[in-house]
Amino acid sequence: MGDLILKAGYLSLTIISGIILLLGVLLLIYYLYILWLIYHYPKDNPFNYVKDLKREVNPIKKKRIVFIGNSLTHGNISVNYIKMIKEKLGNSFDYINAGMNAELAYNILLRLDSIIACKPDFVTILIGTNDASRELSPYQDKRSMKKLNLPQNPNKSWFIENMRKIIKKLIEETDAKIALCSIPIISEDPSSEIFKQSIEYSKTIKEIAKNKEITYLPFNEKMIDYLQKNPSNPKYSYEKRLVEIAAVKHFLLRKSFDEISEEYGFSLLVDHIHINSEGAKIITNLIIDFISS
Repeated sequence: MGDLILKAGYLSLTIISGIILLLGVLLLIYYLYILWLIYHYPKDNPFNYVKDLKREVNPIKKKRIVFIGNSLTHGNISVNYIKMIKEKLGNSFDYINAGMNAELAYNILLRLDSIIACKPDFVTILIGTNDASRELSPYQDKRSMKKLNLPQNPNKSWFIENMRKIIKKLIEETDAKIALCSIPIISEDPSSEIFKQSIEYSKTIKEIAKNKEITYLPFNEKMIDYLQKNPSNPKYSYEKRLVEIAAVKHFLLRKSFDEISEEYGFSLLVDHIHINSEGAKIITNLIIDFISS
């Protein structure tokens, strides 16, 4: 009888261990899938667009809009403003998503040829958040240099150099109307160093747009105006890394970005960096006004 009890106990333990192991493997696979989603280009990226164009025998000629940027433009760990624009403007345009998570202006410059190959009619550029934040964060800076193969530490002068090269190349090699967007606010605490950093980078972007005689879209300024009228009460300071936690809540717990934003006490952001629906509406309206004009 004792042997039977021991065997039954051993069998139960083996089954439980097997279930735990299986759950662990499934969780690892799901985690790797999420990483793949985050660090791969969106489906409607420039590379795919050019390939599809070559396959079409009689392609329908539409105006082409290329959205250049990082994770805010990629739109899978932030509310997707390109989808909002598409819903408002409809199918009269081709929408090309040239956004990639974690990238800096330097990375945009490296893949600019793929954007030019799309022969865009309109180009919007929303880049600089990672340049600004990593300049103030040595730890993130080291990780970025390794992951993104950066040749040097990010700083404002390097950002300006890369931005000028990007715009110069677009002006010389396309006939596109170009709009340069200021970066969104970083954090919702106006007294924080990173918030002030986002303002300084936005002033720099405005000056670049003025010098290059291209359209400037005041995203940062509009967000600050909104925040003054709709003050927020963030539960955590910028120093607490909310990006990874928010990603887990979104992908694993299936929470919307707006739900996560509300939970953290933000008005426009989700995790100090990425935008919720209210933030996305601001950039959506700015870009639609630019295209319509």
